Amino acid sequence: MKRFNDWLGNKLALFLSTMGCFYLIFALVIVPLFFQHPNDLVTWVQYIVQSIFQGVALPILGYVAMKAGENQERLLNETHDIVMEELALVKEELKLAREERTALQELIEELHQHHIRNKFQS
Repeated sequence: MKRFNDWLGNKLALFLSTMGCFYLIFALVIVPLFFQHPNDLVTWVQYIVQSIFQGVALPILGYVAMKAGENQERLLNETHDIVMEELALVKEELKLAREERTALQELIEELHQHHIRNKFQS
């Protein structure tokens, strides 16, 4: 049941955050005005608040949130790619540093052995 609820919630969220949904709700809000419209200022204000702000604003807010999420995801992906490239460079530099350290240790050992031989020969 949880999987179905998640699936349905995702589908509804995607639908409600489309501009197509905005146009559909906008049409549903405007069409009744051709047949019956508010008569005084208070009813107009109530109609505008209830219909326009509550009905039409929902898809717009969802659409804006979806676009912001896409931009955030794009930014995160770019940051991830850059970090992974830098990590690869750091790993390569670490490998080179280890190789150099090993070579220096071998050189120090050779110098130490050479020093010991020279000391005994003197």
